Amino acid sequence: MNKQPLVSIITPCYNCERYVQRYIDYIIMQTYKNIELIFVNDGSKDNTEKILLENKEKIENSGMKFIYVYQKNKGLGGAINTGLKYITGEYFTWCDSDNFYSKEYVEENVDYFEKYPECNIVRCGGNIVEESDLQKVVGTLGDGKKEKDIKKMFYNAILECDFHFGCAMLRTAAFDKVNPKRDIYESREGQNWQLLLPMLYYYDAYYIDKKMFTFVYRKDSVSNITKQKGIEDKLKQIEEYENILIRTIKGMKIPEEEECIKIIQEKYMHQKLKIAKEYRDKKILKEQYELLKKKKILNKQDKVIYWTAKSKLLDRAYKKYIAMRIDGGK
Repeated sequence: MNKQPLVSIITPCYNCERYVQRYIDYIIMQTYKNIELIFVNDGSKDNTEKILLENKEKIENSGMKFIYVYQKNKGLGGAINTGLKYITGEYFTWCDSDNFYSKEYVEENVDYFEKYPECNIVRCGGNIVEESDLQKVVGTLGDGKKEKDIKKMFYNAILECDFHFGCAMLRTAAFDKVNPKRDIYESREGQNWQLLLPMLYYYDAYYIDKKMFTFVYRKDSVSNITKQKGIEDKLKQIEEYENILIRTIKGMKIPEEEECIKIIQEKYMHQKLKIAKEYRDKKILKEQYELLKKKKILNKQDKVIYWTAKSKLLDRAYKKYIAMRIDGGK
């Protein structure tokens, strides 16, 4: 009988035939083997199911448990929500199938939990790589300088300040106390807030200052496709984030609910101003600037964003006007 604590890993899978084999190979390389892999096929229309089932024997022969669940497409939040019901491990984490862990990730986390019984949340650093070159690091998730010393991370997570969502492992018993039904809103995105905010409110977060997670930047990811579509889709996306955050806070029934909702709303007012600048939309730029001013939360950074963007838009309009005059004079 295996005396090592069981670790559950939920992996949502949607049309991931291109990279799910890589993910499985990295999991099998884990130095810690008492792992329960919960694959939730979220209505894939490609060869995802075929690849997963072909690896069942390989996974089980490595000493790990293989759980496969198929459902109609619900999005990342819906897949995670399904996966939560299958957890039997003492600890659990979740990972998209396009990202991957270093081979010591699970072992390091379990050792930390076992060493510090009061610990219910463990986080670590990570690297960002591009899909075209997995060996080339183009960014990092957490520099470890600030995050490793902050244990009260609730507001950091709301504001995404000195905090990253790259990976976290949770003690299942603690999670069941804050979410006894193991139920989250079946959103397309934003599942990390739903899983982590209740935990971060009640428990300290611990940090292993090692880069043991790799986030793969893909051009066809949901966030990048949204950006390519235009400002309307981008605004719709962050409004969904705002709704998920507020919904999560309301579901927690905490005394600071009103304060938290105000912080969330103000956060996205500032973000919308930045988005208007990014997409060079002078109408939304002005609307958001006036709204921030009216709410009396206009800060120095907002003013810099607004006047920098406005001067560029005016300069562009002036150049267009001169070009038209020149063309007209020919």
